[in-house]
Amino acid sequence: MRYFPYSFRKGQEEALRFIAKSQENLCIDAPTGFGKTPVILSALINKSHPVIWAVRTGNEADRPVEELKEINKVSKKKFFGFSFRGKRDMCLAARERGILETDSVAYFCRTFRAKCPYYENLRYYTINPTRPLIYSEIIQICREAKVCPYYLQREFLYHADLVSLSYNYIVHPGMSWVIRSIIPFKACYLVVDEAHNLRLVGNINSDQITLNTFKNSMRELDEVGELELKAVVLEMMEIAEKIHRNMLGNKEEERVIDIGNFAIYAEYLPDIKKVGEFVRRRRLDEGKAPRSSSYHLASFFLDSFEFIGKDGISFIATAEPNNLIIERWDMRSAEILRDVWRQFRKCVFCSGTLKPVEAFAETIGLEDWKGKSFTTELGKCRSLIIKGLSTRGEELSKEEVEKYIELIETFTEIDANLAIFSASYRIQNGLLPSLKKIAKNKGKRLYIERQGMQGDKAREILDGFKENGGILVAPMTGRFAEGADFPGKELEGIFIVGIPFERMTLRTKLYIEYYKRVYGEDKGWYYSYVIPAMHRASQALGRALRSKDDRALFVLGDERYCEKIYSRLLPSFIKPEVVGFNEAGKRMIDAWELL
Repeated sequence: MRYFPYSFRKGQEEALRFIAKSQENLCIDAPTGFGKTPVILSALINKSHPVIWAVRTGNEADRPVEELKEINKVSKKKFFGFSFRGKRDMCLAARERGILETDSVAYFCRTFRAKCPYYENLRYYTINPTRPLIYSEIIQICREAKVCPYYLQREFLYHADLVSLSYNYIVHPGMSWVIRSIIPFKACYLVVDEAHNLRLVGNINSDQITLNTFKNSMRELDEVGELELKAVVLEMMEIAEKIHRNMLGNKEEERVIDIGNFAIYAEYLPDIKKVGEFVRRRRLDEGKAPRSSSYHLASFFLDSFEFIGKDGISFIATAEPNNLIIERWDMRSAEILRDVWRQFRKCVFCSGTLKPVEAFAETIGLEDWKGKSFTTELGKCRSLIIKGLSTRGEELSKEEVEKYIELIETFTEIDANLAIFSASYRIQNGLLPSLKKIAKNKGKRLYIERQGMQGDKAREILDGFKENGGILVAPMTGRFAEGADFPGKELEGIFIVGIPFERMTLRTKLYIEYYKRVYGEDKGWYYSYVIPAMHRASQALGRALRSKDDRALFVLGDERYCEKIYSRLLPSFIKPEVVGFNEAGKRMIDAWELL
């Protein structure tokens, strides 16, 4: 209790005591804006057992460290913690050479380390961390001292009370060794933030190649005179091209393939990989990024053959007009994660969208656990569910588009920053021409998240919306609906268009079928299809209400939100009033005026 750096708000003290006293693994469901990070950190931080804080991406790793700084200020303690990043973010020598890809940076480090001046200088550097350090601070220190940031981090582990890092350093056996070789996991508390994302953990085993991978490998083999191996890759490519022609002829976008059809070439793959290793070294000596298609091709097939017949792993071919993508796709989560949690002293899983907690615990293979939901004081809000409106079906009809546009036109009369979150890019694109007209007629600026948008462009659009105001248009499957914060008046109204179910593609069907085999018919459908969709919707709704000083209007534009299977998964602050389509426009304006 003595470490909590703020005045307690509703639910926080109860949550802190619950975490501090419990010996079991914990699942904490609490809304966005609850203050989960300082509560959990204050309950666990001590000098005896380090806290490992796992986040979805390295970019999110600074937050717990910033909170540790606040704890130190209030408690007068000298806890040390830092954000741990991978070599791609930390290698100064690779940056200077323009080597940016993760695999290439790792290879460069292994090859160049003995001659690296930054690594050599670290031998003479005094390591005595006195304060918590975020990523940018570590980089700045290392630039000034001309020492290696990545290996300085490794030394920091010996001193750490808190290490904040990406999920991969926990769930990937090879990557986790970097941490556990210095800090035994059995001595640590593990916190998994935004834990609802753990169902995607199988991505660590996923990989893909294309027809261009075969072609580039053949070119490399030709350049080094390995004509026999080139002929082998040509035969492998011909198998892939046959699949491609057949799929185009049948107008198939995706198909499950038997990767075993390539297994007759397995004996040649180690030699192809060796050539790839030679190509990587040669490119590095030439000052180029050390990549090789031969190395990637051989690694892909060698790894894939290890998974043949493994339930939960599929090999999917995707046909494009001039290309074929072959992907190894791992759908598993509980099987991968069950043994991971057993390594730690105690695990705490937290999210604003963890419920139903029983389903979450089962799908991540968690044993010996307790779960609890907490609420807090949030600002005023009004919520409406619109009857007679739905995105149900494969396509949104012209009539349904017109109904949505009619209500959105009224919604955009509200004098505030607004967001329109659609169930998918497909639905968003169907509404976009009319949304542009509405924005123009009302003199409001439109900020649109587009598919495939790069991070820098997304940040520019988000900053523009926050600074200038207007209407944000984004899918609930995108980055703005889950990863962005909009405190205060930055966002005060949200219109949800539909329920963000996965489109019923081959991939979605495989995922559902796998979950049904593991969890049974009913639970399999619920776990794999319903819960992920409602988590996305809940994350989108959570963007606008972050504190007790905020206010927000929520319009749920799909009558299916009334059904119990969906409504029970909505955030606790959504207490909706169900209104008919014909009265919805007036009720939206009335609800806003009551805030």
